[in-house]
Amino acid sequence: MKVRLHTRPTLMAVSLAFWLGHAPFAAAAPLLGASTTASSNGNVGVESTYAYPGYQNSSTYAWSGSYDSASGYAFSSSTGAYAVSSWAQGYSGSGTAFASFLNTVVNNSAVAQHYTLSFKIYGGSLSTSAYATLDPDEYLRADYAASIKVNGQKVWFSSAGIANIGGTTSFTKAGTDLNSGDDGSDGYYSWGSSYVTVDLGILDPGESLDVLAELSDSALSNVGVYSYSGSGGYDGYGGYGGYDYCGYGEVATLAAATTDTGLVEGCVASKGNASAFYGDPSEIDADPLAFAVTANAVPEPGSLALLAMAGGAAALARRRRRDS
Repeated sequence: MKVRLHTRPTLMAVSLAFWLGHAPFAAAAPLLGASTTASSNGNVGVESTYAYPGYQNSSTYAWSGSYDSASGYAFSSSTGAYAVSSWAQGYSGSGTAFASFLNTVVNNSAVAQHYTLSFKIYGGSLSTSAYATLDPDEYLRADYAASIKVNGQKVWFSSAGIANIGGTTSFTKAGTDLNSGDDGSDGYYSWGSSYVTVDLGILDPGESLDVLAELSDSALSNVGVYSYSGSGGYDGYGGYGGYDYCGYGEVATLAAATTDTGLVEGCVASKGNASAFYGDPSEIDADPLAFAVTANAVPEPGSLALLAMAGGAAALARRRRRDS
């Protein structure tokens, strides 16, 4: 995995590089997966996919007004790099993303091999940003789940989720804890570098195993809007009314209040948004040490006996030298 960590509130990134190295085994071209969904206030987005040998991505966007939108983005690559990103804002918004790659490893040596998978996690983040007080029935949610499966059996996983319901934030974790020092109580959770080693077991000559990496995240939003006075405003001039500078993506509307010279313009924005990110949106240089499968030959019983005899003979020789 390869990442450039960005500072809050931008989401941190990670990409994954798959390296088969020089161990005595073979692996076929990986099977790639990438899918997304998005809906907003009853409008369902249409998934757009793109694929060529060794790469696949998916994106979906839904929009139903100035304050309601959702999106999902995912990609996977034969290098092992993959990423997911979800976003939701406003009323009844949902964005989801899924990415995966599957490698089959075959022991093509003449002896049993013990396999180990090692990889590095660089980072990611979840956010439920509320800019105004939520009503009891309003909520923002964000979560992720990552796992490694060997022959269908989960051997490693990590997940976390944040929910802001009516202004009360809750946070959950399961599996490998990627940041034990962050409790997500402020509605934001992020994680940095960590190393993972997974025992894949022993394969006899000719045997194979499937290594499946899966990653998903989602963002949900069901909040209304709030109004405020923007920055840089001034009183009306020449009967045209005042003007406020609103934030990016926020809409200036005429408010009901008046001054001596006319209407005062204010800003209206969504009460908040939810986002989840785990991965890197662009596949950068692959780190050959980021995701490595290694193999070590398993000594046969006869070889173990010979080693034991050799060890005993060496110990006896040392004792005789001491006695002399």
